[in-house]
Amino acid sequence: MTKEERQLKKRDMILNDKMLKTILYIALPIVFYNLCNYLYGIYDMMIVQVADIGDAADVVVLDQIKNMIQTIGGAIATGGGILIAKKIGENNIDSARRSANTVFSIALIIAGITLLFIPFAVPFLKLLKTDKTTIDNALGYFDVQMINLFIITLNSVFIAFEKSKGNTFRIFILNIGVIIIKIGLSTLFAYGPFDNVTITWLAVATMVAQLFMMVIMLMLAILPSNILRITPKSLNLDKSNVMVIIKLSLPVFIGRFLFHFGKVYLNSIASAHYGKQVVGALGISNTMAGLPTNIINSFEDGGSTIVSQNYGNQNGKRILKFYLCNMLLVEAVSLVFMTALFISRSSVAGFFAGSDEDYRVIISNIFKWECLDIAFTGLSGASNALFYGFGKTKITSFMSMLNLFGFRLPTIMLLMYVVDMNYEACGIAMFVSNTLAGIITSIWCLYFVLHLKKNHKYEDLFRPHEGLEIYEAI
Repeated sequence: MTKEERQLKKRDMILNDKMLKTILYIALPIVFYNLCNYLYGIYDMMIVQVADIGDAADVVVLDQIKNMIQTIGGAIATGGGILIAKKIGENNIDSARRSANTVFSIALIIAGITLLFIPFAVPFLKLLKTDKTTIDNALGYFDVQMINLFIITLNSVFIAFEKSKGNTFRIFILNIGVIIIKIGLSTLFAYGPFDNVTITWLAVATMVAQLFMMVIMLMLAILPSNILRITPKSLNLDKSNVMVIIKLSLPVFIGRFLFHFGKVYLNSIASAHYGKQVVGALGISNTMAGLPTNIINSFEDGGSTIVSQNYGNQNGKRILKFYLCNMLLVEAVSLVFMTALFISRSSVAGFFAGSDEDYRVIISNIFKWECLDIAFTGLSGASNALFYGFGKTKITSFMSMLNLFGFRLPTIMLLMYVVDMNYEACGIAMFVSNTLAGIITSIWCLYFVLHLKKNHKYEDLFRPHEGLEIYEAI
């Protein structure tokens, strides 16, 4: 069996194997990858707190700005991955390879533009109303994070290629090396024989770890045996592919950008209205809720690959089976984490607040609202997996806009300036917006699923067909 044939066996599993087994096989390595990235933030916050090398609030604020910018490259990776997975499902490997080279070409351009944020960092951060002390104390951290973004953008595309093939186990293996390097360097910098260590050193540790992944991924991408091989001669900006990728990616970018912008904006008004300590509490709350959120997002990402390949193979019944299985699985996970985090919220707050009782109360009161919306975030994630798989990125974008402009901002303004509520208004605003968005998204998805057979655009999904035979096991 050749290496190309082994890669295509993943396609056979996605199109034929037991659904629960398929979902777990594709999603669990992505869960591990996302949790590792999540643990970076947790570990960095712990080191900042315990080793006293900076202000945790600075890390929170600048990381959220970084995440906002990162949505550009992440959206291209998502849109490109959807397109490639569909072509693999169609068994059109040559076209999938050409599309992969187009995606990588776009990613190189975006990654290069990311570096322009470094010379304009101060005016950019001021534009976002970032606290002056954060700019003064952590500008170096922000600059290194922009270099990280260059690397992460390319890594996101490489990971999208592996996901589109169903080869998520490779992501799992590589990420073991990444997390060992990251945690090892962060610990060495914080507790080793170094003077004047700042939070910038933690960003450098992340950069080295991500660079390791980029080098390995690039080596794998150029191998002749890779069905999505990347070569200098194959790089292209094919107009038809670019237009499809932009059509799929732009709504993803808008939706994710607005999601992160909403957090950045909420931080800025919370800082002005309630003080920097509340921003720190918001960041801790968001970070802790990131545990189940990252797991939900992993099933969303992995699920979209399953849907896209089966959509390309015109296997409608299997898509319906995926919807039911994935929704039940994601909601079960969400409910377990919602319960566990809500019960342990006081202990979590006490860990980060230390001996500061007032700060512990603030964290706990905000975090409880973050816990309560986890089940509804799960509804959104499970629904988005189906929408992404069908390329319905405009729906997910619209829901993100509705979440921010229709629910979150009106709620926080009402509670802040009309009700004159204390800092807890920040937590309630997130709860209201995420809950309503989850309910509406899941209803929309259910309607889409129930009417799928009646939709003339998708009627071929449920007809016997000969043109796209399911790939037989090799």
